[in-house]
Amino acid sequence: MSEKTGYIWGRESRPNEILVFRREFEADRVPDRAEAVIAAETRYSLWLNGREVVLDGGLFRESAPGRGWADCVDLAPYVKQGKNLLVIWVHYYGNGGRNNTRLPSGGLSFSCPVLGLFSGEGFLCRRHPAFYTPGEPRPSYLYGGDNLGYDARLDPDPGFLSAEGFEPAVPVDAAIFGEPLRRPIPLFRTGPEREIPQIQYENGEYRAVLPYAMNLRPVIWVNAKGGEKLDVRTDRWAVPGGPGDEEHCYYGHRLEFICKPGLNRLEGCIRLYGEKILVRCGPSAQIEKIGYRETGYDTDITGSFQCSDPIVNRLVEKAARTLSVCMRDNFMDCPDRERGQWIGDVSVQAPQTAFLLDERAMLLVKKAIRDFITLRKGDVLVGNVPGENFSELPAQSLAAVSQWGLIAQYYRYTGDRDALRLAFEPAVRYLKLWGLEESGLAAHRDGSWPWYDHLYNCDGPVIENAWYLSALKFLREAADILNEHGEDAFLEERISSVSQGFERCFWKGRYYASGDFVDDRANALAVLAGACPKERYPQIRKVLLGVFNSTVYMENFVLTALCEMGYIKEARDRMLSRYYNLAVNENSTLWEDFYILGTKNHAWSGAPAFIAFRYFMGVDIDAARGTMEIRPCWDLFRKMECRFRYQGRLVTAIADNDTKTCTILS
Repeated sequence: MSEKTGYIWGRESRPNEILVFRREFEADRVPDRAEAVIAAETRYSLWLNGREVVLDGGLFRESAPGRGWADCVDLAPYVKQGKNLLVIWVHYYGNGGRNNTRLPSGGLSFSCPVLGLFSGEGFLCRRHPAFYTPGEPRPSYLYGGDNLGYDARLDPDPGFLSAEGFEPAVPVDAAIFGEPLRRPIPLFRTGPEREIPQIQYENGEYRAVLPYAMNLRPVIWVNAKGGEKLDVRTDRWAVPGGPGDEEHCYYGHRLEFICKPGLNRLEGCIRLYGEKILVRCGPSAQIEKIGYRETGYDTDITGSFQCSDPIVNRLVEKAARTLSVCMRDNFMDCPDRERGQWIGDVSVQAPQTAFLLDERAMLLVKKAIRDFITLRKGDVLVGNVPGENFSELPAQSLAAVSQWGLIAQYYRYTGDRDALRLAFEPAVRYLKLWGLEESGLAAHRDGSWPWYDHLYNCDGPVIENAWYLSALKFLREAADILNEHGEDAFLEERISSVSQGFERCFWKGRYYASGDFVDDRANALAVLAGACPKERYPQIRKVLLGVFNSTVYMENFVLTALCEMGYIKEARDRMLSRYYNLAVNENSTLWEDFYILGTKNHAWSGAPAFIAFRYFMGVDIDAARGTMEIRPCWDLFRKMECRFRYQGRLVTAIADNDTKTCTILS
């Protein structure tokens, strides 16, 4: 990075502060294109000549160890001939979390050669006087940022049209930030302001009901005498932990506003998540209206599935909403408690993304793969990267490199070999961290947390070896695709050893087990790893219809195993039974668990959507080969209809059970 561009900031740096940068410039003409490269720690908003260009720019760190991201934005549509005013707000979080790493200073790097603008020349800055950090209760450590307060009385010039109070920006050591990489996903989408028609008032609290669960910036119109304080949060502000941790409560972000006299329009500068906006204020403040601006990853829900069973329809609809609100800088497990990119969760999300969302969404899947591989710790593939609270859950990391994991699913639905090439060698090195026992099985590795699924009766040895075997097999397939055969001997030897050990140690005559109990998850994975011969399928079917240990996360693989064995009707029945409460509750998203209510929105819960497209309708896509087949499973429903994107076009398939005909439109 050149000294001319450089990183700049104020004379000191404080966590949770917003600095305003200002740059006047002359343009002798309006250019056809004026690409600006912007890197900010942590978030930024940009206006040119009073017009909003970027409202929520920047990505959480890291792109690579010690490095961040830079946005590329075309300023040409906002430039006018003559005098121009560029204003940039940079919000320095100053903390980390599950999806962010902290730096000791805020910073802005800006370069637009066409307009002759560089952050090292002529930029003025000042601390925004109206923003402050509210007191307790503070947010959980699990994700970056803090509560944010705004005092409208201290903001006399919202557009910063005057240079009063500004001083020259100060250079910051660029080594702190590292050389940024170009942003690999679209800028976030923020919609127009919309008013909420339903507002309830009870016990000093206004409740505004949103049309569905969303990430949003609340907008509140209030008449005030001046000095009244508003506390703004959502119904998802306080969230219990998941199964095994349900006694703890985790707080999210909230907003405070202090009113100026008269009519105030107050818009939150950090996003909240929920299905209701909750506002508390004193009696002298009169709420005129409450609205919102929806914000999120720039993708559309283009896929749909309809059949004659309303429960299935509702599950797929909720899965789409759940998936979309769990996407932003990274895939999230949930938007209201952690926002962590648990890599096992992303393996469940990836195939849903291919069926339910447009092509832009797959860019976030590719970024997840890149995060997982590039931000590994030595040879250890960890989850929850980017972020300070990363950890290795070996079963999740193995799942991600398995035949049913994140990388395999991405390749299946895109045919993009770049991800395979990036992941192949690091994944092999990761598998080499496992030793072999005398039995031929993979020796157990604890990692940071030897977690397989929540709660009870997890048959860890069977699950770990099944994931390990499936990962070996996928990497052998990847070696053929990439024509990389230097690890063939290792892969073949391990596949043979673990397969034979699996059979000797775990097959008990009617089911797979390592001890004296039977686990549906372990038997499902034995099927998916190819360790179970087809002649045993009827016996495994009985296990999967009579044992219900799995939570929502692993239920994805239990249902998939039933379908892969050909028991699709049984999978439908199990799904309808287990997911019934998730379908009929009032929430627009899917819960974290079947019975223990942690978050009411959790990314790993969307298996019904994948099952409906892939097995009920029988949509089989192999993008690498350029093939797409649809083979409906008859006698499930009287009628099925689905839409999904394939090779840039929207495909509609209609299956009529009465006539056993399938019509495909595109």
